[in-house]
Amino acid sequence: MRILLLIAAIVGVFLIVRTLLQSTNRKKPGQPEQLKEQGAMVRCAHCGVHVPQFEAYRSGKRMYCSRDHALADDSANSQD
Repeated sequence: MRILLLIAAIVGVFLIVRTLLQSTNRKKPGQPEQLKEQGAMVRCAHCGVHVPQFEAYRSGKRMYCSRDHALADDSANSQD
């Protein structure tokens, strides 16, 4: 009988410790707010991918996801 109580106590302690460790690893509700701090998202005028505004390349009034797309779109518009 004592062995069963000892086993039950060990299993209980194990479950409590595991639950506490899992609760500390969960994401807190405040973390998604960090996305708002990164700034507005803008759409690439060439391919349509959305990138943060501070990472975007600007050519005139148009925004691009990379320098290559800015150059490709400029050369395509100049050939028209």
